[in-house]
Amino acid sequence: MEFLKGEKYLCMLAPSFVSMYDYPSIVYRIRALGFQKVLEITFGAKMTNINYYAILKEKKDRTWIASPCPTVVNIIKGKYPHLIPNLVPIHSPMGCMGLIVKKHYPGYKTVFIGPCITKKMERDDIGIVDEVLTFKELNDLFLKHKIPEEIEDSKYQKTFDKLYNDYTKIYPLSGGLSSTLQYKKILNKRDILVTDGMENIINIFDNFKDGYYKKYRFLDMLSCKGGCVNGPCIDYSYPLKERIKRVEKYRTYASRYEKDLGRAGKKVHADGIDFSREFKKR
Repeated sequence: MEFLKGEKYLCMLAPSFVSMYDYPSIVYRIRALGFQKVLEITFGAKMTNINYYAILKEKKDRTWIASPCPTVVNIIKGKYPHLIPNLVPIHSPMGCMGLIVKKHYPGYKTVFIGPCITKKMERDDIGIVDEVLTFKELNDLFLKHKIPEEIEDSKYQKTFDKLYNDYTKIYPLSGGLSSTLQYKKILNKRDILVTDGMENIINIFDNFKDGYYKKYRFLDMLSCKGGCVNGPCIDYSYPLKERIKRVEKYRTYASRYEKDLGRAGKKVHADGIDFSREFKKR
């Protein structure tokens, strides 16, 4: 990725970042690269949840499959096209956040950075985000531009720009979607199946019948074991259990010790945005 003169750049950072980078130094480092704005996609995740809730509440005629994981979406498109109607037709947190920043930060080049290489395919499908970088590509940029791991220069803002959300910081963990969905008024726990890993996912898809998988109403699934914190472009400096703990600790830290200062995203900030997504066969 090259930063072009005269362009303004906005980074949308996947919350799995904390599984391999330290906060807040990662925000300093990204700003030092040349990004004028740095946002988490956690407010996008909140909007994903709100729209999922509405669909799960109203439409009970099938087993719904969570669609934020682009690998799951691509498998269904390629091998199980009869299950496309089961994909929840709502944008992922990346897509939702992309729409949000277009409203609040017009004129910026938007760049999503995360652990998943198939997010590049999602970018091509939805046409909302300008560029997708993996964490490995981010590290290459740090090396190219000689950005140190620790920056103390006060000219860089250390906190994320608005808009963000606290509780969806655990979204990259297996079950993170359903655990933040606040579904108790519309679903029972037994209605939801949380699973991860390709073998488990394929087995479930092979055993759908007439639009349903057993008696489940919602499948919260991610292709990587443990979730996005175990994505293909994660630096495995920390074991998986430690990566999971780092995400959980970060959520607790942010909710307890970081002052909001008006940066939290509210539903009113997304007024007028259509977060629906259409899935087409390949």
